[in-house]
Amino acid sequence: MKKNILIKYFLIIFPIIIFGCQGEELKAPVITTEFNTNLDKLIRDYKTYEVSNEDDYNLKKIDLDRTFDNPWAIEFINDDELIITEKNGNLTYVDLNTNTTKSIENEIPSVQVGQGGLLDVLINEDFLYVSFSMKNENNNFTTAIGRGKLIDDYSKLSDFEILFEALPYYKETVHFGSRIIIDENYLYASIGERGKGNVAQELDSHAGSIIRINLDGSIPENPYKGQTELDEIYMMGVRNPQGMAIDKDGNLHISNHGAKGGDFIGKIESGGNYGWNNIGWGGENYWGTSIGSGEKFSEKYNLPILSWVPSIAPSDLIFYKGTEFSDWEDDILVTSLKYKLLIKISLENGNISKEEIIFRDKIGRLRDVDINSAGEIFIITDEKDSHIWKLTSN
Repeated sequence: MKKNILIKYFLIIFPIIIFGCQGEELKAPVITTEFNTNLDKLIRDYKTYEVSNEDDYNLKKIDLDRTFDNPWAIEFINDDELIITEKNGNLTYVDLNTNTTKSIENEIPSVQVGQGGLLDVLINEDFLYVSFSMKNENNNFTTAIGRGKLIDDYSKLSDFEILFEALPYYKETVHFGSRIIIDENYLYASIGERGKGNVAQELDSHAGSIIRINLDGSIPENPYKGQTELDEIYMMGVRNPQGMAIDKDGNLHISNHGAKGGDFIGKIESGGNYGWNNIGWGGENYWGTSIGSGEKFSEKYNLPILSWVPSIAPSDLIFYKGTEFSDWEDDILVTSLKYKLLIKISLENGNISKEEIIFRDKIGRLRDVDINSAGEIFIITDEKDSHIWKLTSN
């Protein structure tokens, strides 16, 4: 349910692979494009957005037999059943018919540290996939992905195996990324740059990249294969992408946390590079200095679809599909942690036509969003004593 936006001046990008000579440092590809220097129109300020009329929707808390402690992801099994992850390692089954829950026994080696923990969850055929932060014997941390099978009436995750672990491990406990999505039998995952900045421009680190693997963890023919030992890398130059979605045309998108400004939505491109931290998409460092050269955007790198200054801290995004809000079809919903917003981006003929806030500051920090087959919207918040919320039309 997650989906393509075309920008008139966003032309076809041709990755050019630059091979280093023997003994030279391995370099990332340089992205070339016919470059439009008038790119301030990419930058948005959420404070200019209109706020929807509250009479147009109904936002209701689902009263379950328990609450959640900083949940990170919500995933439907079907319209009546779903799975919730919590950073503390809890994996929970929810029955929406009875409003009851049960813990899913698991052996996922997740560790809750800083921004890490048990993070995204995804169900595909017989497997449940998760992303999580993991610790090694040196007390350093990484983003990992694994899968298992739900058995015993959703009470246990069995046969768990780790498919991928980002290398190297780092001592920092921020920017794990960790959204996962499956498209055409490939698993894509967003790997944050772990607060290490320019590692996002290096092919000897998974940090700051989008990776692609086969569903069993093996590696397909990715664009950097043979240039690096980390053949899983599919795209580079991101900071901390926590959202991933596929549009109706099969195009993959991410939402990415910038620094002080520069949060963005953009397409995933094979061999692409968003430029972190040589550019900051309109943002600056938290201490007020310029990022990299100070350029907002550069012809060397992929352009986002839009960038928010100031930052909204986007966690997830989804392309709407369903009949509950019939005029929202294929529009983008974005959850905001910092300003506790649900943002809707309307599209006409693939172009952005309207941006608005559906609601703000009503239920806390919006972490994840999912949609059932009828188009009813379900949201979880990054709070202690957190609930599932259901958004329907009036």
